[in-house]
Amino acid sequence: MKAMLAGTSLFLLHACASVNITSRPAGADVILAIPGQESGKTIGKTPFTSPVGDIAKATNKATLVLTLRKPGYRSQAFVIPNLGSGKLEIDASLQPVGADDSQDINLAVRYILEAEKEIIDKDFKAALKSIEKAKASNPNIAAAHMFEGIIYGLQNDKGKAKESLLRALALDPTDTEVKTLLSEMGGDFSAPPPPAKKGRK
Repeated sequence: MKAMLAGTSLFLLHACASVNITSRPAGADVILAIPGQESGKTIGKTPFTSPVGDIAKATNKATLVLTLRKPGYRSQAFVIPNLGSGKLEIDASLQPVGADDSQDINLAVRYILEAEKEIIDKDFKAALKSIEKAKASNPNIAAAHMFEGIIYGLQNDKGKAKESLLRALALDPTDTEVKTLLSEMGGDFSAPPPPAKKGRK
């Protein structure tokens, strides 16, 4: 299996045995999420190539969360199952920080609040539609993916719930609320005793 992915902020990648990551611009830090560590572990810079199994040794987990970070650019996160065979090629186009996306953020927050009300009303179908609108407005808001995971969890869809929560954690590795949810459902990330966490209404 060989695939090429480019230009978006977050991917859930299909199973692969090795991964080759390039970025524009090059020289982005490749950071591996480590359970119990907020900052993660830098394992290289782009261009980066490694067997997925070698990366997994650092965490002893089947699912890997990698983030590309470069000063002056928005981070991009990838969720990679450590299964299967083939080579996955990722070409990430990093977007400069500083563009005024406040309108998109405000719109996404509005949809998230709508979804929260719909969850309370147990209208999960409508809540998922609101979350999809929030992600379409701005895909980089961790809370949207967290609420999506909660909705799937309430529908007893553990697989989709875990995927959404992992996306949220990739966007905000310091979010102990998401780590707790993953831990409660038998996820890969435990939640260490955190400092005071900003509230999420």
